[in-house]
Amino acid sequence: MKIKTIFWICISLIFLQGLPLFLSILSPEFKLTLVSDAFGSNPSEDAIIIFNTFALVVGLLVIGIIFLIIGTMSFTEINTLKRMSFLFFVLQGFFALPDLISFLKGEPTAPLPVIIMGLITLGLFYYGSKKGTI
Repeated sequence: MKIKTIFWICISLIFLQGLPLFLSILSPEFKLTLVSDAFGSNPSEDAIIIFNTFALVVGLLVIGIIFLIIGTMSFTEINTLKRMSFLFFVLQGFFALPDLISFLKGEPTAPLPVIIMGLITLGLFYYGSKKGTI
């Protein structure tokens, strides 16, 4: 599979993973739903402030990573693209594994579709680092 195609698929999946955070910034009702899932039906004001900060920081990181991947697609050498794909694999691992670990421990975490998309993205980046083509 072409490595740049893998990157575009991963960009789409990463955007979809960040979508709940983007929606929570724009929609108070959606934010309350996410906060209630994590902190119970009557979250404290501090919990809402913490969630707002989390949504903003992680949402902006997601946008930054997307632009980093887009910028990487300007490279033309396959070895460079494979190395970047491996580095994105490592970075994606740091985003995907905490949610997976929390899910397995039964603790509050991201929704299951977000976890699955994170693992798919992780796998695609690894595949691109090993078998990606131009």
